[in-house]
Amino acid sequence: MPTRRSQVSEWTMGIVGVLAAAVGAWMYYVPTDWFLGGLVEGWYLGMFIGAGLLLSAAFGLFARMAYVDDQDYTTRVVVPTVLALAALGGAITFAMILII
Repeated sequence: MPTRRSQVSEWTMGIVGVLAAAVGAWMYYVPTDWFLGGLVEGWYLGMFIGAGLLLSAAFGLFARMAYVDDQDYTTRVVVPTVLALAALGGAITFAMILII
């Protein structure tokens, strides 16, 4: 039987993840003479890492709910799974850049 539950958590994490990525992209172009200019590199990489983790969780939850509803690997299940893995890969990549 298909589940009918609220998608508030997926939408909330997705919107916050997109906003975090937007703030990270904005922080990339902040001049170094700004009063927080010394934190610029860590800020945008940290925002990209957080955005990747939030988007990965949001897409993963959506894919799991779609799989429970469909009981098969349909396009509605595979696409969010691929997007979740891509977001997680991006978060890991930016974390490695920040560490190095």
